[in-house]
Amino acid sequence: MRSFIASFLLVTVASCTDLSSNVGLDLLGDETDPQVKNVQVTSFSASTLSDVTGATPRVLVGAANDPLTGKISANGFLDFTGNYAGSPSEIITRVQLKLSRNYSFGDTLAPVQFQLHQILAAWDQNGLHADTTLEIGPEILSVLTRDKLIVIDLPLSWITANAEFLQSDEFNTKFHGFALIENRSRQVIGINSASTVLEMVSSNRSTTYTVGSTYTQVKRTRSADVPDGFVLFQDGAGPSIALDIELDEFMDQPIHNAVLSFRADTVASQMAASPSFHRPTARTMQLVAVPADNTSPVILVGQTVLNDQEEYRFSGLDVTLFFQHVLLGKHTYEHLELRAPVLEHSLNTVLLHSTDVQATITRSL
Repeated sequence: MRSFIASFLLVTVASCTDLSSNVGLDLLGDETDPQVKNVQVTSFSASTLSDVTGATPRVLVGAANDPLTGKISANGFLDFTGNYAGSPSEIITRVQLKLSRNYSFGDTLAPVQFQLHQILAAWDQNGLHADTTLEIGPEILSVLTRDKLIVIDLPLSWITANAEFLQSDEFNTKFHGFALIENRSRQVIGINSASTVLEMVSSNRSTTYTVGSTYTQVKRTRSADVPDGFVLFQDGAGPSIALDIELDEFMDQPIHNAVLSFRADTVASQMAASPSFHRPTARTMQLVAVPADNTSPVILVGQTVLNDQEEYRFSGLDVTLFFQHVLLGKHTYEHLELRAPVLEHSLNTVLLHSTDVQATITRSL
């Protein structure tokens, strides 16, 4: 991985009465005499940890052969919850899976193809990483579609085989959902879980089950082709960006203000894309601190949106307090990491500049 320097600004003041509160965090006044020193960036590389794609409001399915980001495939998993509205003696006449699309990555002129499978074992969506494997059964049917609302009629043979638990009070524990397995697509679509349902009709009654769990399995089967001078960030498929900075000489000092900024190039991020190829730009980014033990949760340092100057700029009280606590020994971490928010699960992409960025600390004398 090419070296990269994050633009980092720490401003300190000579006094701060309560370092665990907001006291002493006002901007430096005109009367101060600032001292500027460079901060060493000790590492910058692609993170080896796969993205968390469980418990997101969207699942992905399909594949895209992208000249920039490589070949990527995605399989989506959905479990449902609800209560049967009919009686066990009624005959189920129809079961429909209605998938609502709200995202696209890849060749937008191509249809989406996937196979529908039943998930065979219980699974917990929380914290599932994109390389997790779930147990699935044989193919139920194949789907080829361009529709915005994808309506899938489950075959009568499947309905008959599963009628017992479909009409019982144990639906939520005995049914584990459906897997959407990619099948030679040229685009990846997103399924909005909030408006996706499983509908069952029995006699004159209708029961609607809503999505209770989500997960997307993402694989890159051809490597990205990143141009010189840039480093690639991509949500879902990775990589996220891991970095660290040298702060030892500033330990035990109060923090006045903290700003980190990363320059992007949205024009370069769209290079080599045909008119029908859609590669959304990553607009929102999070900066997190990853703990050394890999079991504790990450610390959210800050969140920002790509601005008009094409930079991700992390600033504000939360960012300042985090580094203040680091310098006082109240926080420890293994490395910092750029990620996309879990709630915006996608394949959104951006190229970050890998040169001509500096890191500085400003202190008042």
